[in-house]
Amino acid sequence: MSISTVASGFLQIVEEHFGAIDRPIEFRVFPFDAGGAVNLLTIGRGRPFVTYVSWDLLGQEHQQHGSLGRYELLAVCDDTEWCLNILTNIGRQGLQEVFEPGDTFDIGPWVASDAPLQGVVFDEALRAVVQQESCGLLRCIGVTRPEMEFAMRHGTPALVERLKDAGIYPRTVVGRRESIEMAA
Repeated sequence: MSISTVASGFLQIVEEHFGAIDRPIEFRVFPFDAGGAVNLLTIGRGRPFVTYVSWDLLGQEHQQHGSLGRYELLAVCDDTEWCLNILTNIGRQGLQEVFEPGDTFDIGPWVASDAPLQGVVFDEALRAVVQQESCGLLRCIGVTRPEMEFAMRHGTPALVERLKDAGIYPRTVVGRRESIEMAA
């Protein structure tokens, strides 16, 4: 079994669940392996919120595998540059540590100190088996610092429920200044 066979099968499953990948696919000239940004596949390019799927991590031999097995990152977001920066950095960090659905991650060092979103919570977007290889999509949702702290205290599922109630989940709204109500 080759990783290209697994990746091809996984791409088909992604399209079945989330819709057709936009064509043409715009691959980065400077590859992730050589220090460049991740390639981002898009679904819904031109809409206010685009679904971004990283496409460099599944085949990384150094990627740490957790409960999803091999995985790519997914974000539904209104800002391409934010996704490119954050998903690239998370992808690099994922070569050294395991990320799981339900984890929180402080992105403060990667964004301006006054940026509204200071964290990411991870949620399972997709789990599949391709050629006996476990694969998944780890959804990345940008959150404010109070929301991230709430998730750390009460669990990511509790925050996800509040994001759903507020009509935010599963999207990342990069410019939103308000945190959702955090009263326990």
